[in-house]
Amino acid sequence: MKTLIPMDPVGRLVLPKSIRRSLNTPRTAVFEAEVLGNRLELTLTEPEPAQLRRKGRLLVLPKQGVAVDAVGAVEATRKDRL
Repeated sequence: MKTLIPMDPVGRLVLPKSIRRSLNTPRTAVFEAEVLGNRLELTLTEPEPAQLRRKGRLLVLPKQGVAVDAVGAVEATRKDRL
């Protein structure tokens, strides 16, 4: 699939809906960008699950629509901190 994608004055590109559908991208997709000569290659990546703290405790938030092993996530976090 080839499509022309214009760039706005501040350098933003918007992927057309047809491309987002063909890649089955989530609403908040993350892409890795690589410059190859005069080409730009975008690769859809899997972002790390978000982690945040509430009242000093670590919360593990899974990506929307993806099952997560909460016990395994807590154990992995404990190993990383030690």
